[in-house]
Amino acid sequence: MISSNNPNRAAFKKLLNLPDNDINLAEAALMIARLEYPDLDIDDYLLKIQNIAEEINNRLPATANVAEILKQLNHVMFVEKGYEGNADSYYDPRNSFLNDVIERKLGIPISLSILYIALGHALGLPLSGVAFPGHFLVKLEISDGAIVLDPYFGGISLDEEDIEERLQEYYGERLEKSRAKGVLASSTNKEIVLRVMRNLRNLYMQEINWAKALPLADIMVEMEGDRADALKARAAIYDQLECHAPALADYSAYLKLSPDAQGNKFIRSRVIDLAHDVRKVC
Repeated sequence: MISSNNPNRAAFKKLLNLPDNDINLAEAALMIARLEYPDLDIDDYLLKIQNIAEEINNRLPATANVAEILKQLNHVMFVEKGYEGNADSYYDPRNSFLNDVIERKLGIPISLSILYIALGHALGLPLSGVAFPGHFLVKLEISDGAIVLDPYFGGISLDEEDIEERLQEYYGERLEKSRAKGVLASSTNKEIVLRVMRNLRNLYMQEINWAKALPLADIMVEMEGDRADALKARAAIYDQLECHAPALADYSAYLKLSPDAQGNKFIRSRVIDLAHDVRKVC
């Protein structure tokens, strides 16, 4: 089992305990990457982002408006630098590590959005993330509405018809109006970080890589968000690692939070089994 005293994990938890507006999203994303790459120089990658932003800014007139800034941002990031969505290897874990995204110029919607948001902020654009169903997006609030952008597809701007079409694809033809409400709400920094970690944790669990899934699950249990889901996932990881006592504790805590959830019959059965065998210490 990976030690909970890891200094990188301690620094990450400290960052996540800050007020949301004080969390540097790119820094938090790089701290996730440092769970994979313990010697990662976060400041070096923050400087790489700043250098790209300065390159963009140097091409803009002093009176540049929002449209001009976005046009230059998209041109530099996606045309000149060549950043793009990794459709060929979408589930490669490197797509979720911001340092790898910066170096390889490949990512998934949320990681490319984090880089896009960081560049936008450096250019004075108050961009925010949007946890759109099935596909992360970026939003810029303006006086008469919002500009919705998709960094996975070159920073294209989406209109109302595009949004509706994507919702129909995700939910099916019988889209309930209630489901469409709030789909363009801004995500907090902590929600974005949690989504990145959940993606990675679930990917590692699917790959049966419990050792890499556990540090993510451990931090997620302490984050604001879906604690029940975090406990359930960590319990399953401990269970697979045959760490019986912590698995029992997490399953029991999960059942208290979600006593009527689907699938609890199996979990209650595991609690009974684990209660008879808590001799293994992990």
